[in-house]
Amino acid sequence: MVEIVPIELETHFAEGTVNAFLVIGETITLIDTGNPGKESFQQLKTKLHKNNIDFKDIDQIILTHIHIDHAGGVPLIQNEVDVPIYVHEMARCTLNASFGDFERDMSFFRQFMEQCGADPLNHIVKRSFKEEKWRNVSYLKEGDMIQIGGQNFEVVYVPGHSQTDILLWDKETGDTFAGDHLVKAFSVNAFIEPPIPGTITRTMPLLQYRRSLSKISRLPLKRVYPGHGESFSDHLSLIQQRLLEQENRCEQIVNILSRGAKSVFEICTEMYPRLKDRMIFLGLSQIQGHIDLLETRNLLASEKRGSILMYRLMNE
Repeated sequence: MVEIVPIELETHFAEGTVNAFLVIGETITLIDTGNPGKESFQQLKTKLHKNNIDFKDIDQIILTHIHIDHAGGVPLIQNEVDVPIYVHEMARCTLNASFGDFERDMSFFRQFMEQCGADPLNHIVKRSFKEEKWRNVSYLKEGDMIQIGGQNFEVVYVPGHSQTDILLWDKETGDTFAGDHLVKAFSVNAFIEPPIPGTITRTMPLLQYRRSLSKISRLPLKRVYPGHGESFSDHLSLIQQRLLEQENRCEQIVNILSRGAKSVFEICTEMYPRLKDRMIFLGLSQIQGHIDLLETRNLLASEKRGSILMYRLMNE
């Protein structure tokens, strides 16, 4: 048996805190690393020491996905110790990205904002290129088995929230590290992302997320350790709750469009009036994902007005 030790770290994101986990058994694994920067790093280091663990004691780090509140601590940790890093293979393009790749991604986000009817100058999330210099990285894929604390955990690929999300599932005990795929405290966003390298169209993350939820609904998970908030059981009830929330959002969008054609930005400001400035992207991702879902059901039509896509109910 392994001991699972939650490590709650502060974050500047709306969630307030983010979880990392120590898994202590025959070996010691750290799952996720918290935010970038010295403050989060020191907080992680202090909490490890409270459990009589130092970075040099950690045999491996496994990342549930590479959003910065989960993977941001890697560089400072590797400044202290050359610990192996395991992450899903879809992270390879991000970790090896060139400045040209970064420029293409930023161009995509500007075009997405314009297509939504938002102002890229005011609403785009400011980013700067930073070359990742992680060492000793190994890439995981669906169905891989990885030892955590001496126990076998299966890698389950669950894209949607990001393209790099994985679950780590112990078939014997049902213990599962879920990252941000399934969180009891709140409904996670399925973020719009640039096209996968080698493709020309963006993914449809909410549709991916729903397929991933369907996949894990067929797994006998027991205790789920999420990337935010407390651990939980009965993942099937939570999945049903999340699916119902999505249907309610679709209904809201249909009601808004019953009054006439609107852009994603216009729908967003009506549904999420408190989102301002660079937080707008969260709402745009949410709305676009549900529009993708409604389009697969042949409920919406779209037309371009200049650079903006306008959506209306079918046959109206």
